[in-house]
Amino acid sequence: MSATETMTASRPNTDAASSTTAPSKPAIKPHLMTSTWHLQDPSTWNFWQRMLVRLDLLQQPKDAPKAPIRVGEKVPYYPAWRQHAWIFPRAAAPLVIHYAYMRLTGWTLHPVAAFFFYVISFKLFAVASVRKFNRMALRYGYFDGMAPRDGVPDTQSRKVVLSLLGTISIRPLFALCVAYDRHALPSLSWYFPLQLFLYACILDFFFYWYHRATHEVSWAWRYHKKHHMTKHPNPLLSAFADEEQEWGDILIIPFLTWLCMPVDFSTWWMCTTYILWVEALGHGGVRMYWPTTTTGSILRPLGMDLCLEDHDNHHRHGWKRSGNYGKQTRLWDTLFGTKLPRDECREDNIDWSYQAY
Repeated sequence: MSATETMTASRPNTDAASSTTAPSKPAIKPHLMTSTWHLQDPSTWNFWQRMLVRLDLLQQPKDAPKAPIRVGEKVPYYPAWRQHAWIFPRAAAPLVIHYAYMRLTGWTLHPVAAFFFYVISFKLFAVASVRKFNRMALRYGYFDGMAPRDGVPDTQSRKVVLSLLGTISIRPLFALCVAYDRHALPSLSWYFPLQLFLYACILDFFFYWYHRATHEVSWAWRYHKKHHMTKHPNPLLSAFADEEQEWGDILIIPFLTWLCMPVDFSTWWMCTTYILWVEALGHGGVRMYWPTTTTGSILRPLGMDLCLEDHDNHHRHGWKRSGNYGKQTRLWDTLFGTKLPRDECREDNIDWSYQAY
């Protein structure tokens, strides 16, 4: 019997019903993170949902092959140099275009034009990154693979998209206000790798204490608990949070970092592009030893490197029961005793001969 027939059969006969009718049970409200809209008829999708589908950003779209579940297998290894080979040319491309424009025309790029140019560049980089994470997941599977990954919630698609757009738009606006010199040619120092490392560590210091406070201080948790409604996140949920947390992530922490380490706009752009890559990566859940590009290579000999599994583990814990508060390193988690053990990315469970592509 079909679901429709079952419902019809169970419906009371109004002709034979008595005058006294039993009270109906209250409807069960769907969980805030329920995601079924992408399985419905496309004509029912709203504007934000159509945007996500057209940009091919969904982690588990309708009719897509299911990610493999790999229980008991060693995890593959994604070398940092492969990540740099993918990230660096895409991050540097806007600077090269900006440089060529100034050299060939002799004109400067007005701050308003620079804002739109770099925001569009951020969006293109973000779309390419999310698509890459999703492809990798379909090939290599997810951590805690027996549990389904959370999708974009049915009732929160607008919130998810606007949060991502805010992250991508407000940070360049801030940098243009404090660091942009329209007369300076875009350039990078030869010691940019060191700048990237220091910038990420400083930013992570502020984020660590802010993030830890939202888990351990009662009144602060209410500003973070929406973000933790996802226990198995996807990259599109990396900015999904209450507005107060969004402003902390998007503006306050980057501003404190810049005050400690003022850099020119070109260096800021490259550092922030790498940092956003790591932030989205941490919510991808792809099952492999995937170290962060900002600090992992330097901190790995000290056991303070951050890999993708670390933030995935963090999301499975809630108020006062968590750890792995850093999002670029495990430096501060190690020093202050909040580092969580890894379940699958243990040294003895990494297949170093199996390099991911």
